[in-house]
Amino acid sequence: MKGIKNFVNKHKKGCIIGLVIFIAVVLIFFTIFFIIPSFGGNTYGDRLDGIEEHEISNSVVNEIEDNIKKENGVTDVTYREEGRILNFTITLEASTNLDDAKGYANLITDSISKKNQKYYDIQVFLNTEEDSEVYPIAGYKHKTSDEFVWGNVGETSE
Repeated sequence: MKGIKNFVNKHKKGCIIGLVIFIAVVLIFFTIFFIIPSFGGNTYGDRLDGIEEHEISNSVVNEIEDNIKKENGVTDVTYREEGRILNFTITLEASTNLDDAKGYANLITDSISKKNQKYYDIQVFLNTEEDSEVYPIAGYKHKTSDEFVWGNVGETSE
């Protein structure tokens, strides 16, 4: 231990310069290999690989929207794709029966091919423009599932 102390005391400038260079090299290595690559990639990483083979065309989306808008109590339908999640927001009249409204989600799956249903998750939001004790609720269908799972079904949150 005394040998190291003596060496450091005799070569203070050289030790400080060596330490600074070592820290700079470590920071440069960390920056090049960990920080810079995160700026170039997309948000989803490789989770969207193969999405080109599973495109949901505008005609399919328009068909879904038109089919749902024809149903009783529906005032509007909007669609948004986020990665591998297809989001549909269905705006309803407040008096629409909950079971009927949940059935509208099946119109979505009927229009999307089985191949695409196994690739995308589907999320359906049922809402009204007025205050309602039943709405809003959300339904979610995982790509490996056959049915929607509904949350906040007719319950008010505090």
